[in-house]
Amino acid sequence: MPLHFETADLAVRDIQAEGVPALQALFEANPDYFVTVNGRPPEPDEAQREFEEFPPAHLPYGTRWFAGVFDRAGALRGSLILVSDLPARGVWHTALFFLAQELRGTGAALALHQALEAKAREGGAHWLRLAVIEGNGRAERFWARCGYQAVRVRDIVDASGQPRKARVMVKPLHGGLLADYLQRVPRDHPDSSLP
Repeated sequence: MPLHFETADLAVRDIQAEGVPALQALFEANPDYFVTVNGRPPEPDEAQREFEEFPPAHLPYGTRWFAGVFDRAGALRGSLILVSDLPARGVWHTALFFLAQELRGTGAALALHQALEAKAREGGAHWLRLAVIEGNGRAERFWARCGYQAVRVRDIVDASGQPRKARVMVKPLHGGLLADYLQRVPRDHPDSSLP
């Protein structure tokens, strides 16, 4: 099923292979996100690699959506990668939530997240999950404002080869307790050694 939803100003819809060059141009026009998250500006094939990347084979998942965020004039202004039932049934993982810099601080991200949350709830999600690079204060504050709470910190290596820490954050969509989530997703327990 396609991923389609809207806010007052933006529309989310699937991006196919022919849309990847426009996304690459958007990434290159907004390198700050990649410097913060990956430790380097976007590579010349960044959008293509995002388009082709799927969850690791050892993790179960349902559907992966690769979507663009378009303004009312039809211009590409951001991108979302959303995966259902990753790493457990009823848990939807946001792998990418990217908006052009000029939309940041305008309320567009909050409205977009609220619409995404409604779409996920409609699709059967009980929890939303994502990871934020520690030290990305703007993102950490935004996700906390959206109702997410940190459950685990994972050691990772960023795209530039530098060690980083990723904070896994979750949000209940139906009033679930964190203990319930951790029972459903033991790999996100603070003491877990699972990757």
